[in-house]
Amino acid sequence: MEKTLTRDELLLQLLQKAQNPFTTPQQMNDIKQVLLTSSNFQGKNHIYLLRCFFNEVEPLFLITEQEAIQQAYFALKENHPFSCYYLYKLLKDRDPVKARNYLRICVDYAYPEAYLEMAKCQHYGILFEQNRKSAFEYYKKAALCQRKEGYYGMLLMACEDGDTDLEEEIYKEAKKRGFLLPGIVE
Repeated sequence: MEKTLTRDELLLQLLQKAQNPFTTPQQMNDIKQVLLTSSNFQGKNHIYLLRCFFNEVEPLFLITEQEAIQQAYFALKENHPFSCYYLYKLLKDRDPVKARNYLRICVDYAYPEAYLEMAKCQHYGILFEQNRKSAFEYYKKAALCQRKEGYYGMLLMACEDGDTDLEEEIYKEAKKRGFLLPGIVE
């Protein structure tokens, strides 16, 4: 008797089949259609297709922007809150109000990428009112999540303010956490 595959195993097999160089274009199209429409994979298929759209993985499938938006909504419906980050990225130029709301949700879930985006938005006054103090705090949260860009953001703000003591403090903190930032010769 053949073992029944779990959802994750089935998804993995579909992706492995798509990577096979002998898979026909028709089979690739069939696999893509399953991934686009199935609700059997607890939203992981939708997240994978979003990652293909944003080139976060070696894309096996070409996904249009409209398909990406649809996949993000499907993933959200299947309880993948990280899809809010993708919706923010997809909607920020189309619908700023929705984009802001989705970014706020991501920040509430403490996603490091969302911290960085919120920091940039508030630092430069994009989608949100400019708030340098809050921007610095979001850069700091991203840095505490091991995102080097968080240190760069804090360093940039300290540089803009001419605060050399703070710059040195940021360099030391980054170095303590294993990041070497450009700018200081020891």
